[in-house]
Amino acid sequence: MPVTLKQVEGFPMIISESSWVPPQGYQSEGPFLVAAYQSLNGVDAFYWFATGEEGWREPGSANGYLPSEGKWVCATPMLMGQWPAAALLYRKGYVRQGKPVVHEQRSLDDLWQRRMPIIAEDAGYDPNRDRDQLSKESNVKGGVNPLAYLVGPVVVTYGGDPARSRVADLSKFIDPSARTVVSNTGELKWDYGRGLCKLNAPKAQGVTGFLKKAESIACADVTIQSGNDYATVLVVAMDDKPLAASGKVLVQVGTTQRPTGWKTRPAKVGGQDGEEVADFGKAPWLIVEGDVKVTIRNPQLKTAVVLDPNGMPGKRIPLADSGAGKTLVFPPDALYVVLE
Repeated sequence: MPVTLKQVEGFPMIISESSWVPPQGYQSEGPFLVAAYQSLNGVDAFYWFATGEEGWREPGSANGYLPSEGKWVCATPMLMGQWPAAALLYRKGYVRQGKPVVHEQRSLDDLWQRRMPIIAEDAGYDPNRDRDQLSKESNVKGGVNPLAYLVGPVVVTYGGDPARSRVADLSKFIDPSARTVVSNTGELKWDYGRGLCKLNAPKAQGVTGFLKKAESIACADVTIQSGNDYATVLVVAMDDKPLAASGKVLVQVGTTQRPTGWKTRPAKVGGQDGEEVADFGKAPWLIVEGDVKVTIRNPQLKTAVVLDPNGMPGKRIPLADSGAGKTLVFPPDALYVVLE
């Protein structure tokens, strides 16, 4: 994930360009994960790459004439369309920044001699395989579990003393048997066994991943149920109040998108089962309808306003009273609903 980075202590960190590129279909998770873990890790800015349009981008050829689908594009329903709630929770600081779980100090000599760090972002780095190449002066032997990036910030000081490197007790947060990683703020839980990531902060709650398998996802003030195999749901206060007391709440749902006529066929990719694109399709986008029900434990919310894809208010729909709170059956053809 682009925001799980080793950051230089005392300096800002900016991701100058990144995206969840097509043809991968699981894109609605991107803004959710970036906003949540950018907040946790204290990354200062993230630039989605790229758009040359002033509005939505329709499906189309990457170079304008050959059958293909644009790769470095973000003005789409499942990327740009998922920015509002994600941007709000990041800019308002609804997800707390964690305390550093790794503070590595590297001597300049270790850098010049190309000795291995105790943790790196490179997918090819293996702290067990590469342990013999670590700095002899380091007080951390054998390297650090790369899942540390999902626990809290990882920072490095260059020109420091390797003997003063610090690593938190990650066993409190990483459970290999349950296949889960919890942030050291307690607000994020990555369940890589079931393919889910849950956000549970006072002013922002939600989940992304394979929701249908989970049946029901319970947060502190929100319960989410979905019949979608894959979806992203964010519930964010718009008035800087805890969700349990907020007078205005944005509910945002993303699923998957494909061009009209998009087709794939089974294929072997690197010896494994995969898919080959048989038809790139054409405009307009087809979006899998959301099958989502959200219950929020906030008695003062009375009504729901459906917004169009440009954020303009439309029809009002009722909220159902239940013993668990106010329940919204999310409109299957919407991206946003505001609860008031």
